[in-house]
Amino acid sequence: MITFKRTIIAAMAALSTLSGNASAISLEPVEGLNVQQPYYAPENFVQQTDMPVVNIQGVQPADYAKIFEAQIGEQVRRGIKEAEYVYQLAGIELTSFEKRSTKVLENSRKLNPEYFDIVEALAKVGGITVEEMFTLSQLDAALASAADTSLRGCTTVSFDGTGVVGQVNDTPSLSGGNYWVLQADDFIQVMASGFYGSGQTMGKDLGVVINFQGTDSKGVGLDSSMAIELGALQNYIVRHAKSVDEAIKILDKHRTVVASHFNFADRQGNTVGVEMLSGTNYVIKRDAGIGHANHSERPGVMQAFAESIGMPKRNKERTIATAYTEWRADFAQQFIDNTPEGNIDAAKYVLNTKPIAQHAAYGSDFITTLTAVIDTKAGCMEVAPGVGEWNDFKKVCFIPTK
Repeated sequence: MITFKRTIIAAMAALSTLSGNASAISLEPVEGLNVQQPYYAPENFVQQTDMPVVNIQGVQPADYAKIFEAQIGEQVRRGIKEAEYVYQLAGIELTSFEKRSTKVLENSRKLNPEYFDIVEALAKVGGITVEEMFTLSQLDAALASAADTSLRGCTTVSFDGTGVVGQVNDTPSLSGGNYWVLQADDFIQVMASGFYGSGQTMGKDLGVVINFQGTDSKGVGLDSSMAIELGALQNYIVRHAKSVDEAIKILDKHRTVVASHFNFADRQGNTVGVEMLSGTNYVIKRDAGIGHANHSERPGVMQAFAESIGMPKRNKERTIATAYTEWRADFAQQFIDNTPEGNIDAAKYVLNTKPIAQHAAYGSDFITTLTAVIDTKAGCMEVAPGVGEWNDFKKVCFIPTK
């Protein structure tokens, strides 16, 4: 799930220079990042060394703002300023998009009022209205509405039988460096850009991670009765679904504005992938688990997409142009199908390995800004800013009940 903050990125990271039929607006790489480094010998690059954990277990909603201000107030205000800047950069008028997002706000608040207690507290810390806070958290949808091609990023993996699911969050480099973890009584959720729910969430019975889709996939419109903001929807699912099958049923009724793939694992060890589209969802179940990148797994989709950009055969140019999505998906699924273990260490290993772990290369600053793994059976999430092998994982667990 990526969240794209300082860029509009086209469906392929380098396609604008390779095929001439897509465009992107981007800024310079974050300071200190060498985008011309060798692909297989990258320099260690760490944007964020600490992963704050904000614990609101047993806290009343009226006290959320006080806790947020004390622990991550500066991160919230920094994230808001950066998001406002991206709207300006993209030529998207914030007030106008806020009006267009009214239905998504109404749907999300109705579905998950408990999550909006958090949104309201963060808005208070940020010194803005709830409506503006919510609109800024819809940044991916705003950018998608302004771009001709799909937004994309991230690779997800799940291991059947073990309850383990994980992902890398891939974004332009300037989108990293401002993650924190929110720990509540019945969920643990990564927060991105300092103030909104990211794509990694765990409940007492279910864990979920997410990646955006590209190619022929589309989400629903802003005025759809099914449209729900990503953070609110994930939060609702993990607090209400007891199994992957119940999660599938929830996604039959609700959608996000940007086409997304949800990768689930539950405490019973079941896994499922759901390509959440504007029409009927595409459900993926495999014996060993699910590896997924940024194209639909429906037969023939990726080949048709490659042919549409004039690259029917796999080669270096096509691999770079498609942001490694074919390679990443194939690599992840091969690992899942063949590894003798599907535990947390296995997830960390494959997520830290190329091509899944994204490092700056070929002139692109599209990199892994977060690595997260969830063990639903143990009730623990481990999160590292950036590439996991270059940083420490922070482990956050539910308090065991007697």
